Amino acid sequence: MEAVAKAAKGLGLEFDMYVVGGAAEDRLTVRSDVDVLVCVNAVSGGELGELRRRILIEAMDRHGLPWDYPIELHIIPKGECEVALKRFRKLIKIS
Repeated sequence: MEAVAKAAKGLGLEFDMYVVGGAAEDRLTVRSDVDVLVCVNAVSGGELGELRRRILIEAMDRHGLPWDYPIELHIIPKGECEVALKRFRKLIKIS
């Protein structure tokens, strides 16, 4: 997840990042993806999808994230982060 964190920093974002779900709970299977929750400041709902795309492209092009890495980015405004984090039994803070 270092590549994703570096990508978000490279885009000038203020954010908190967490690995959640099966990866955080140590229950990955060969069919699992890694769920990453990114809580960002000052982004409107319409920009979240574009921000997800930009982070992934930056992580792949500049920070070595393999294009086929099984990652699922969940980008949400920081104001909604506390509620979202309560849904997970365990999480790993990345930044």
